[in-house]
Amino acid sequence: MKMITQHVGFIPGPVNVGVIRTEDQGILVDTGLDDQSAKRIIAAAEEASIDIIGILNTHAHADHYGGNARIRKSFKDLRFIYAPAIEDAVIRYPILEPVYLFGANPIAQLKGKFLMGKPSPAEPLPSPTIPFEDLTIQVISLPGHSINQVGYVCDNVFFCADSIFPKGIVEKYGLLYCFDVEAQQKTLHSLKNLPPYKMIVPSHARPRQNISLLVEENIRHMEEISEAILNLTSAPKTADTLTSQLCTQRDIPLKSIWQYHLHLNTVKAYLAALLKEEMVSVFVEEDALIWVRK
Repeated sequence: MKMITQHVGFIPGPVNVGVIRTEDQGILVDTGLDDQSAKRIIAAAEEASIDIIGILNTHAHADHYGGNARIRKSFKDLRFIYAPAIEDAVIRYPILEPVYLFGANPIAQLKGKFLMGKPSPAEPLPSPTIPFEDLTIQVISLPGHSINQVGYVCDNVFFCADSIFPKGIVEKYGLLYCFDVEAQQKTLHSLKNLPPYKMIVPSHARPRQNISLLVEENIRHMEEISEAILNLTSAPKTADTLTSQLCTQRDIPLKSIWQYHLHLNTVKAYLAALLKEEMVSVFVEEDALIWVRK
């Protein structure tokens, strides 16, 4: 566990897990992917002599809530698991994510741990601020990457979840998952005008005081993807064909069925945004749903 201030720190890992603590009690911001992640958190809490009394999930992607169940089992004084509205339902019923990705009863390949974390109880966040002894935890709305993603601020440290990704992840995957392109763009632009936090902790990048470079890189990525999809619609195409052509054009890896569905849904998010901007049209032709540039 690395402390940033007296009361706020994080446990480094594939997902940086936030820790907000008093002398002997703590609240977690996310819990990682699975039981292995939870074991790492439990060990860190025990080493720091902290009893975990609550979990604040930023959103309902499995790598952020998958450790909830094991944490809940290990800490008998756990009082709450909060998550943004709607996201809390996915944490309770993880099948909902493969359902909305597939659009029907999901095939087995979409039911692995990367899309379905272990279910745990979760309640919607009760208010924009969460009191914790003498501390106050502020909820920050960060939608786009998921439907109602939030971040948390405490003791001048901002846990900004998956609102931004580092250059290495952008290059590795080639297409950042996005649920709502317009909302994500607004979130990114809002991150340009942050107050002077002591530290900002993204979920998948090292903490830093200034995220302006990451924000600009993420904005540029979205602009490039939007332009690429718009150019590909110069001839009428289905969303599946667009996804295939985009991945080929930009050398985006497609190594699994679940990864394909994430990319397909991201392409649909961009198409929905372009449709709203009246830059593309959509219609049914020859028994297929067709997208074409206006």
